[in-house]
Amino acid sequence: MDDTSLYISPEYNPHSLMRDWGFFVEQQRPDIYAALSGPLSPLRQILAASITTMAGGEFVATPATSGKVTTDFVVPDARTMCQEVGLDVLTLALLADVPLHRPLQITQNALIGHWRWLRLVWRTLADAKPATGCVDTIPATAESTFATLYPALMAGRSNVAIANLRKMFQNLTAHSETQSVQNGLSESPDALHSFLANLTLFCPFIGYDLLCRHGLMKAPWIKGSIE
Repeated sequence: MDDTSLYISPEYNPHSLMRDWGFFVEQQRPDIYAALSGPLSPLRQILAASITTMAGGEFVATPATSGKVTTDFVVPDARTMCQEVGLDVLTLALLADVPLHRPLQITQNALIGHWRWLRLVWRTLADAKPATGCVDTIPATAESTFATLYPALMAGRSNVAIANLRKMFQNLTAHSETQSVQNGLSESPDALHSFLANLTLFCPFIGYDLLCRHGLMKAPWIKGSIE
């Protein structure tokens, strides 16, 4: 697994997002970065716990350890794989397909599939007209912001939560058959904000960048930005 060009396109490059947002995300998720030096199976558990905590809940793993993670290619450690595909894609690959307690085999096709979905999100939302003003990424309580995903996360079903996240995006763009996506987004800023806030749970790099592009948060390197 050495062709990182599989995960780069003119529209969406996860590696450039990691360069731009790496320091900020590492501050937000130090537990995840600490786990990258180890194998994939423990990282899977730590990702689920970190995401649940970010959503305002308390992670209770049942069973105490996640199912074994294998791949159809050689991966020395989680950090190497993260450098290849980006943390956003890796998180989806580890959590989206099966419940946490079940064994998981990650394939090249699965990684490419998750990358393509994020590319679609980027293509749809990156160039849309930004909202006016700047608001906090979590306007109310964490439970209300992440209400769509919260029950599944509390139940330890990250795969169901990601399925619900994809459904949020589908609903957000469903109007595109009858009108432009741009017009629809301008008419549903709350739905856009909710989707992007929830996206940051699993895919912080693309999520934070899109929040910033839409004026829903300031880049952390700008003076006076939101903590």
